[in-house]
Order: sequence, then structure tokens, then C-alpha cells
Amino acid sequence: GGPGDGPAAGGTITIEINGRRFDAPKQTMNGAEIKRLGDCPSDYMLIRVTSSDGDDVQVPDDELICLDSTMRFRIVNSSTFG
Repeated sequence: GGPGDGPAAGGTITIEINGRRFDAPKQTMNGAEIKRLGDCPSDYMLIRVTSSDGDDVQVPDDELICLDSTMRFRIVNSSTFG
């Protein structure tokens, strides 16, 4: 690892939510906080977009995520999965 590989020391972590960039207020946030950051309804589902094919994962509201600037999320209406 070289410089910039570790946690941002006082730097800004920018994540992508539904194609829009947001500056995270802190490095570790739970699913509910990420949805609020993206200004999305609390009853929607938070999905972490992974780099592998089709292996996106749902993030529960109470799950803590250690964020980095490569992370991308989608927020979707849970009824679309009914």
C-alpha cells in the first residue's frame, strides 16, 4: 500500500448514491444514515453496488459501513422487489 490507500485522515470521502456524488460527513455510517445523506425515503432499500457481476448487496439500516471514495450505492423502492 502507498499513500492514499488507508482511511482518509481529515480528508473528504465522496460516495455515489443513485448516480449523484455526496460528501460523507464521517467515515463510518449505517444504512439509514446513508439513505438520509442521499435524501431518500427511509422505507426504501439501500443497495451497495459491487464491482462483481450482479452481486450487489442490500445494506440493512443498522449495518455499519466503513466508507471509501470508491463506493457506490443505489436506493430503490422495496415494493419493486415484492
